[in-house]
Amino acid sequence: MISVFKEVGKEIVRNDYENADNLEIETGSWIHISEPNADLINKISKLTSISSELLLCALDDEESARIDTDDGDTLIVLDTPLVEDEDNAIYTTVPFIIGYNRSYYVTICKYNVELITELFKRVKVVEPHKHVRLTLYLVYRLATLFINYLKKINAHTDVLENKLRTSTKNKELLELMDTNKTLVYFSTALNADKGVLSRLLRSQTYKKFESDFDLMEDTEVEMDQAIEMCSIYRNILSGMMDAFASIINNNMNIIMKTLAVVTIVISLPTLVASIYGMNIANMPLANDPNGFWILLAICVFFAIIGTFILLFISRGRNNNK
Repeated sequence: MISVFKEVGKEIVRNDYENADNLEIETGSWIHISEPNADLINKISKLTSISSELLLCALDDEESARIDTDDGDTLIVLDTPLVEDEDNAIYTTVPFIIGYNRSYYVTICKYNVELITELFKRVKVVEPHKHVRLTLYLVYRLATLFINYLKKINAHTDVLENKLRTSTKNKELLELMDTNKTLVYFSTALNADKGVLSRLLRSQTYKKFESDFDLMEDTEVEMDQAIEMCSIYRNILSGMMDAFASIINNNMNIIMKTLAVVTIVISLPTLVASIYGMNIANMPLANDPNGFWILLAICVFFAIIGTFILLFISRGRNNNK
């Protein structure tokens, strides 16, 4: 899918194309490509004169965030969040490619992400021919997108915490592990994007436009906030998982202790019954017509005595603690 944005008067006109066969682009246009292939990228490269070697990085899911230049062409790779399971707040990150020269601005992502939609939803005036400002807007909206997803992750974590307080199953713990995995992806991506932003803000190209200084500052603040939120939520989640793991281990110890008490109590009458189960003559009460009931009463008596002794020992230990 190809979307071409061009400025007509003070408005942005968008044209969508299924392929590049009938593609019409003008100087100063912004071309966004989603779900690309190598042939499509090569065609866009020929139309825009942007190096295909730079644009083909969009096909690599493991491409790291960076900045590269080649004969007047600029490549910026950012890590953007991608929704995998919105109901369970599971996300991952994928590369988002920005490539531009003096005439054209191209963005490419292998997946359908919300960054472009978020940009037009929040930014009133988008000027495709102002490459520096457009790049800053994209990075700014990228940071806010991370923040929005982090808030959803935090809300989902609170729900899981409430469920874990009463649940004895492992489902919630496994969901917490998936959430922790998402936060690891976010933390890595945000730190990499922060490095790219720092390089952009230090470059002479971005420093020469005084009208963008406020936007540069806002973008840096928003990125720092996203990094801090991710770090806080990750630490909270890690502590929560450790706490619930300790609770589960403690509950297991209580269950094992209860089973051990039951086993000891049952072993006392079992011992008496086992002795009388031996095939030995002249056993006490062997010829007594009430011998069975007497032995049963003895077994119950030993069981009760054993229970009281274990309870007394257990209370004494608890009081000492």
